[in-house]
Amino acid sequence: MLLFVSFLFLAGCGSGDTEEPAEENTEPTEGTEEDASDESVEDKEGTGSETDPETDTEGTDSEGDTSEEESTEETEDSTGEDRGTEDSDRDDEAEDEETESGNEDGTEEDDSSDSSSSITDSASADSAESASRDINFDVAEEALTGLDGTEMTSMFEMNSGLGEQLSNAEESDAAPEEVLVPKEDISTYYAETFMVIHVFTGDSEAPADSDMAGLTAEIDESDAFEVFSGMFDPVQSAVVPYAYANTDSLFVYENGMWNDYTGQAEAEEIYYGSYSNLYDAFMESADVVNVSEDDENYYLHNIGSEDVLHDTFGTLFSVEFTNADLEQQQNGVIGVVDKETNELSQVAYVSTAPGIVEGERLHIEVSSKLDEYGEYDDSGITVPEGIYD
Repeated sequence: MLLFVSFLFLAGCGSGDTEEPAEENTEPTEGTEEDASDESVEDKEGTGSETDPETDTEGTDSEGDTSEEESTEETEDSTGEDRGTEDSDRDDEAEDEETESGNEDGTEEDDSSDSSSSITDSASADSAESASRDINFDVAEEALTGLDGTEMTSMFEMNSGLGEQLSNAEESDAAPEEVLVPKEDISTYYAETFMVIHVFTGDSEAPADSDMAGLTAEIDESDAFEVFSGMFDPVQSAVVPYAYANTDSLFVYENGMWNDYTGQAEAEEIYYGSYSNLYDAFMESADVVNVSEDDENYYLHNIGSEDVLHDTFGTLFSVEFTNADLEQQQNGVIGVVDKETNELSQVAYVSTAPGIVEGERLHIEVSSKLDEYGEYDDSGITVPEGIYD
């Protein structure tokens, strides 16, 4: 990979070779894996000693010395009862065995069904299920045009349509602070942020290398920051449990369980694309952010080469290039604000630069969406079951 990118959170997403925050958590993660490996070995050794067949054999030989015939009969009877095999009376035992076998099979099926149901219920209650997500990370080009005519190209399907919406919007007299709900008035909501990275070489329209990452989150900012987050797994094409955090605790889901990482990161570090952070980024770059509008939305945007966009939104999403000509870096941001509620519904951030190797082009694109404002005001966000036991 020819670029460095750190995306969103303490455990990181995307390529492990390109993420600085992941290094901070390498030691506790590796320690957990080593401990699990050691425990696994110990369990196997313990099981082996407990079921040593020599013990059973010695017991059988001892009985044989006392009475070979009685021992043989007792052993056969015992074996027939325990294992459901034949007894001396084959006909009677065959019927008994069929009955017992049927009962046992039925019991096993019932137990299996109950067990499966129990696991599903437990996983649901523990918020440890994965949820399928069909995210298209393939290149999907659309032109983004600024008020001054500067053009960039969006390549992420999750941002598709924004270019057309922006081109059809009219310039507005409103200022960013006038169209956005103050961050102090935001309580609970759902959010998700996905990112795609492409490296192009020569004249090829197909990337020579790509990477992707994503997080989802239930967030409560009404008092202190609280978040329950999932992470996109491209192998499963699903969102899997990732972390839960508040001001007093941090739990990360790994190796099939919730592990306590309290004190190793703040709750706000679990999901950087919060409403408060996005609001602050727009306010900090307000001098270069244009406002346009149509019948339904306001658009907070700038398409060009303003360094402040990278200093705000690039920093917010922890996006950085290496091996790139930063003097020719272009940055673009589009924020979509619902006119009726003044709530931020989507932010697209695009950054491109030529590589220091001739013929290379680098492209990073983020799509961050916010929805369901107030959804968790009464019920609260998800808290994994049993983490405080």
